[in-house]
Amino acid sequence: MVASTQIPAPRRTFESPNPYPQDPTTATRHLCAAAYMDDDFRQASLRKVYYQPKRLVAPSFGFDLVPVLSHSLRARNGALLRDGAVLLTLLVAVIVSAATVVVALAIVVGVQLAKSTYRLARDIVRDLRNGTRVHTATLLPRAILLAIGWSVSWFVFGAGLAFAMGDGDDLDSLSTGSLNSALGLAFLVFLVPVAHALWTQSQLSRLTPGSTVTMPHRNERLDEIGRQQRGNTAVYSGFRPFVGSGPVVETDGFALRLVRPERSFTEALTRHAAAPTEQQREFAEPPFQAYEIIGYLRGHLAGLVPERRAEEQISGFSVEDRICLAGTEVSQLSPETPPEVMAAVVQHPTTPARHYLTCQVFGWGGQLVTTVYVHIAVQGRSLYLEMTTTALPPCAERYRIVDTAEGTEGMAWLRAVKRGLLDTPRIIGRAPANLVGALINIVAGSGNVVGSRMLARGFDYGAQLSVRELGSELVFRNGTELADGVRNLVQVQDVARYQRLIERRVFAAVLDFLDDRDIDTTEYRARAASILNISGGVNNLAGTSTFTGPVAGNDVNIQGAQP
Repeated sequence: MVASTQIPAPRRTFESPNPYPQDPTTATRHLCAAAYMDDDFRQASLRKVYYQPKRLVAPSFGFDLVPVLSHSLRARNGALLRDGAVLLTLLVAVIVSAATVVVALAIVVGVQLAKSTYRLARDIVRDLRNGTRVHTATLLPRAILLAIGWSVSWFVFGAGLAFAMGDGDDLDSLSTGSLNSALGLAFLVFLVPVAHALWTQSQLSRLTPGSTVTMPHRNERLDEIGRQQRGNTAVYSGFRPFVGSGPVVETDGFALRLVRPERSFTEALTRHAAAPTEQQREFAEPPFQAYEIIGYLRGHLAGLVPERRAEEQISGFSVEDRICLAGTEVSQLSPETPPEVMAAVVQHPTTPARHYLTCQVFGWGGQLVTTVYVHIAVQGRSLYLEMTTTALPPCAERYRIVDTAEGTEGMAWLRAVKRGLLDTPRIIGRAPANLVGALINIVAGSGNVVGSRMLARGFDYGAQLSVRELGSELVFRNGTELADGVRNLVQVQDVARYQRLIERRVFAAVLDFLDDRDIDTTEYRARAASILNISGGVNNLAGTSTFTGPVAGNDVNIQGAQP
């Protein structure tokens, strides 16, 4: 008989350490790596965040935005130096011998054609090996374009070489000299991108797990961004108020009339008296204000903050008050809402500003951030309770290369050389546009930091994008999220787990508060049962549920409720 393995129960006075501690800089390191690896990510981050001093930045959940932008500036400067060196080399060569430049560029184009030819052959061989039909509708046009490209390239190469030879007595020596000059120029042109690729690899090697995230650049704008990213106010642009926290997973809300329980009247009235009307059961004045129940709920949820034994807390949990405000309604560009203003927003929930009690779980080293936004309002002698869950998935898979031996050890340097050689044609083609675009961004974003001074109404001062969302495995099309980007089933389950844990705590705390104020909670219990789908519910494939049974001592019958 094989003895079963049992996990020893720790003594109550002993708290075992976390066997798999998290690196809180994981997401920050991945996004810093993205600044060197992804030109589009770097340019969008700088253009729409760093060079936008008149817009507030999105909240930074699970990472630090300042090092990411600092490395983006460094990577941008390295790319500009590379592009400038390539163009300067070609410009000097044109002055010396334009024909030599033509021949050298023909060699560069030949490298690009060779790469495209290899990819075409690879696709054809793959289709044949898999036994699938060769897609001639797509492969044939590619083959024709490659044939035209090779023909033009050879023609330009020959014509440029002949022009460089000119008229002379010793044609063989002229031909050899012209070819050597063209090869030498091509070598210099390829050398610059290869050197840049090796420099990029050296920067990536400094972002491995356990390394300290550095700040290559530090200036006033980065300091201002550092202050904005941790503020209690999110100023958003467009449709999504929860910018920076990922796509919405689920949202639920309901309104509850604040009335006295029937038993209170039944005990007071005689046996022959008529049953109380709904109007009689209503309070003459609201039995509490919104800030009272929000404060009670905040204090209840604070018990989950990681300051206790593992079983009594939620690791990585935090709770804070937050204001979401549309960028078109901003009067002051400040990331902080004073307590007295926040209290007024809670009391007047019809203004453009919305108060949320933000319950957030920081997981997987900041790679997975689950947020439950709790909105409570007291209006029309009723209580409105709304909970919206968002999930911020991990950074894109290609940015995690710094966490693997494949991306930082010896072969990574050889791949960097290969990448520099093969990317040279693309770099030359995009160099002029990159230099002009960088100049435009610098000029356009050279304005002073606005700070908290009064702003002109009618403009959108909200965050255009979140760098963290930009670097995640998210695909948005027309504002609709198409891919969640989680890496495995455990992460999906983690989001659902944290959502349900927080929801249950919220419902329980609100129930206790209402009971303490002698408010009828029969309808509230039924609503909570329908949302949480408590024991007794049966799910079907249509996503509905049916519940019949006791809910905290009350008979409830719920048909077709969403789980």
